[in-house]
Amino acid sequence: MMGNRLFQGFDEAVRGMAVGQTTVLEASGGEWKRELLFAVPRDHPEVARLEGRYKNHGGLAPGLVVELANGAMAVLLEVTDAEVKLDANNMLAGKTFTIELELLAIDAPAAAEDAAAAATA
Repeated sequence: MMGNRLFQGFDEAVRGMAVGQTTVLEASGGEWKRELLFAVPRDHPEVARLEGRYKNHGGLAPGLVVELANGAMAVLLEVTDAEVKLDANNMLAGKTFTIELELLAIDAPAAAEDAAAAATA
């Protein structure tokens, strides 16, 4: 989970903060790119793979977020008998969101708690 850029941002934002302090974190999805919008014929092998993978999710339908064979994520925009239209842009592409963080508490790691308990026993 710490490989996730958003969690890394949280980690960096709270380092050095004291309990009760607040900070602001901004995240951006990068640039929106028209070339990441595409239509795939319904008889394409990737569409067949997606249909099999997402059949337990109600099948392919607009709004469904799918993982493509290359590992990229895409949103289904339109599903017709002839084709499937997808948007492989980052979900936040062209947008920035701001999060205000407040540090409420700091929990000691379990090993430190065990060592402190042993020292007082």
